[in-house]
Amino acid sequence: MTQNKPTTIDYYSSATSPSAMATTTLTDLIEAIRSDEFAAKITKLRSTLAAGDDDGYAVAKKDLQAVSISGTCEGRRAKAIEEGRFIHSGFLQLDFDAADNVGWTVEEIVEILQAEPRIVAAFVSPSGAGVKGIARIPVCTTKEEHVAAFVAARNHFRAHNLTMDEACKDPVRLMFVSHDPGAWIDLSRSAMFEPVATTETEIPKVEKKAKKSGIKLKAGKTAFPSPPREGIHTWLMEASWHCRFAGMDEADAVAKLQAYDGSLRRAYQPNEVINAVRTVYSSDMPESTDDWRDAATVAAARRAPSTAQSFDPEDVFYDGPANKYLVRVGKSFMTYSKLSPVITGVSRHLSNDHEDAKELMQAVRESVKNRELDGGVQWHGSIAGHGQGLSQDINDLPILITSEAKIPQPMAGDAPTISEIVGGAFADPIATTVFMSWLSGRYKSVRAHCHIPSPMLVLAGEINSGKSLLAWIVAQALGGRTANPYAAWSGGMLWNDDLVGSELLLVDDCIGSTDIRSRRNFGASFKESVYPHSVQLRKRNNSSISVRPVWCVMVCCNDTPESLQIIPPLDADLADKIALLHVIGVKLPIDTSTPEGKTKLQTLIRSELPAFAQQLIDWETPEELRDSRSGIIAWRDPELSESVDAHSPSKRLEALLEAAMTDYGIWHDLPRDMTASEIEARLVELNSPVREQARQLCGTWHGACGSALAKLARSGGQYVALSERPPVGKALRYTITR
Repeated sequence: MTQNKPTTIDYYSSATSPSAMATTTLTDLIEAIRSDEFAAKITKLRSTLAAGDDDGYAVAKKDLQAVSISGTCEGRRAKAIEEGRFIHSGFLQLDFDAADNVGWTVEEIVEILQAEPRIVAAFVSPSGAGVKGIARIPVCTTKEEHVAAFVAARNHFRAHNLTMDEACKDPVRLMFVSHDPGAWIDLSRSAMFEPVATTETEIPKVEKKAKKSGIKLKAGKTAFPSPPREGIHTWLMEASWHCRFAGMDEADAVAKLQAYDGSLRRAYQPNEVINAVRTVYSSDMPESTDDWRDAATVAAARRAPSTAQSFDPEDVFYDGPANKYLVRVGKSFMTYSKLSPVITGVSRHLSNDHEDAKELMQAVRESVKNRELDGGVQWHGSIAGHGQGLSQDINDLPILITSEAKIPQPMAGDAPTISEIVGGAFADPIATTVFMSWLSGRYKSVRAHCHIPSPMLVLAGEINSGKSLLAWIVAQALGGRTANPYAAWSGGMLWNDDLVGSELLLVDDCIGSTDIRSRRNFGASFKESVYPHSVQLRKRNNSSISVRPVWCVMVCCNDTPESLQIIPPLDADLADKIALLHVIGVKLPIDTSTPEGKTKLQTLIRSELPAFAQQLIDWETPEELRDSRSGIIAWRDPELSESVDAHSPSKRLEALLEAAMTDYGIWHDLPRDMTASEIEARLVELNSPVREQARQLCGTWHGACGSALAKLARSGGQYVALSERPPVGKALRYTITR
């Protein structure tokens, strides 16, 4: 064998593939294991194993991708070493199976590997019960050198009571990929397991016991337990029971165990001894014929009635792609990344149904396995406007909605403060009607868990005119969950997970962008998010799903020309999807300049929300303002519409054309048919009186001038019309007149 780059390894499509399909690096492998690349396959394998189908797991595992950690070979893997076709990587794979390391947890094994400077990577195995490690060894030139390095690693871990899979001594052995978001790698480590001399004494393998040992509760005659072979926690519990049976008090038991001078395979964790002793001494003394582990579980279960710690199996759900357990407790869900708390909670719930401890534990295991299948989902989280509980996305994938909007429930009564605020906020009574009609439709939509497309509601007014207070009232009426969509929708973000669980998407006092592309992106994203049948929810570290959130969009801004730039251009495709209301100033019944005053006003408004909700239920939109699709037309205040339109790119271009035409030298040949490029060239040429302004307008993006000309032509501009002459290639001609 000859040396090559130490990070190059072979990648196989399955364990049965005779030759590699590609090469990769250790870094790329760990990144793939951390990501969702293999998540679906691994989740299915672990579910098969959890269901007790060991044979099905073994068969399905053969189709899983694999890598050759110790190197690459040309052609078929068989006899690659003997024929000199194998190039060693300087890596050795380590495999710690659960069956060979009874009493060790996955977390403990990973900690041991991370603490060893000759280990460069580790991750949880496909089964979820073992650990794969990768060690540095010299680049070996013969199979014997590789085996000698393996023996060095094996002897090292045997000294720590850890058993490695002997098959890893084969340099061409394949290692299956896995899914572990916590997969670990540190290639800066350079220490190696050096091959041992052939005469070096081999540390004997720890013999596996045929059956787990356990203290029987006749422990008055039982000797103090031997140093641990099956995990320190197990030994601590056994030793604690021994101390209790011997008549020692709790403090003496803690002191005895903390001072234990026997050979432990690792140091105690903080409070580990205290917690073990406390658990034992707080348990009821079981019958003398029971095993202490099962008996302690039963005893703990019967003294823990709290619903937050006692789980009905029907309330347990399992998110396979995220590898998390979710438990419904009251109106909330608790999330667990480990199985042990779920086992404990279910044990406590079922304890009264089973007198025999072994029967109880069997029932618990069966219940949890069933819930991993019957309560299995592909995504969990909050979705705007959806009710809590099991649901499905557009593609019929099972999903779990973990929370829902807490909207005020309608109740007969008056809401004088809210009515006064809303009634005095707008100068035009039509604006008040539009506001109430819009909010009534949105409230009914959230209450019915049904999305109804609605216009973007823009509230524009002077500083401190009450726009944010109106937005706060809207938010409370819709459940209180808000998020700002501007960054995601204007092109600044890929993820939209902060929007997923919010019914009100609120843009409040954001600075408007002068980049027309950002404004167009904002408008296009609004249209694509609120008006189609479904939306793809992209959430970090989660699978994407397609659903229909119950969304509505509201924008609050000042009424200055600069602030109004937050609004998307009112082009033909958005003209009927943006409502624009002018807020003139809200008169407050309470001084809110102090924290106490602000809290008092909010408390008063919240007390009126049920009566206000009843008003929204009873509200009838006037026929002249009704829209067949969204329930309310996109009415716009005339003065604000004129202000927005006056600062649009098309109106600015029209003003520049009017000013430029005073120079008869450049524009002496009008009327004339020209393309957008030709018109732009005249506006920015050296002798143009509007050269700098035109450069600013047309320089925002390459199609700015053509876009503005097209809008002027469609709207019947004073100086621009679409030419009857055919285009120049794909470029339209425009007739320019004085």
